[in-house]
Amino acid sequence: MGKITVITGGTSGIGRGIAEKILAESAKADRIFVTYGHDEKKALSFQESLPEEKRFQVTLIKADMSSYEEMMVFVEELKKQTDHIDWLVSNAGISTYAKYEDYSFEEWTRIVNTNLSVPVFMVKELRSMMVEGGSVLFTGSYAGQQAYSSSLVYGVTKAAIHFLTRSLVKEFEPKGITVNAIAPGFIETPWHSARTQESYDRINRKIALHRFGTVEEVADMAYAVLSNGYMNGSVVDIHGGYDYF
Repeated sequence: MGKITVITGGTSGIGRGIAEKILAESAKADRIFVTYGHDEKKALSFQESLPEEKRFQVTLIKADMSSYEEMMVFVEELKKQTDHIDWLVSNAGISTYAKYEDYSFEEWTRIVNTNLSVPVFMVKELRSMMVEGGSVLFTGSYAGQQAYSSSLVYGVTKAAIHFLTRSLVKEFEPKGITVNAIAPGFIETPWHSARTQESYDRINRKIALHRFGTVEEVADMAYAVLSNGYMNGSVVDIHGGYDYF
């Protein structure tokens, strides 16, 4: 029986890096289910970039993870295609650079739903499919540990994800399933594509390594956490030494 991995938001950025890392380390019988939200072009690009001999191991499923209803459709589709899950990676997330005084309730709710509420219920729905000794991994953020000025709502949701990670340990204890999170700092992803050089320089001055991290570095960390059978209830920072000055 091959290992089954589920990754939400896995066709770009950190999610894509994690999917590629798991695929690279996979056996032929392993399968990876990857969700994407709206960008068909990006999803196709991801699929076409995979090694041809491993492409059949990856199944893409379109699901808007800001919507409880679409998440439930995704869960039902997953149940049709597999009878178990070994690794569950909750990675889908969104943010806004709007100022706090400009927030609308609708935008706040959309971000909270995507980053926190829908993942809570997705994990609840998939818990029965998780195998004994399996692993759940959340993509948190160092913004949930250290307040950033750029997005209040994002930091609040990620802080909640970190607390959720620790809280779910007891819920998954009967089957020996581990629950952990990674908390990346500033990582070079398409999210930062519009950032100016001045902005990069200003942030890099606050990082002990004076650079943004790479997706590959975060993916390596995620894989190490998923593979570690004794790590449980941990939130693992990976930020290059941010704000140590």
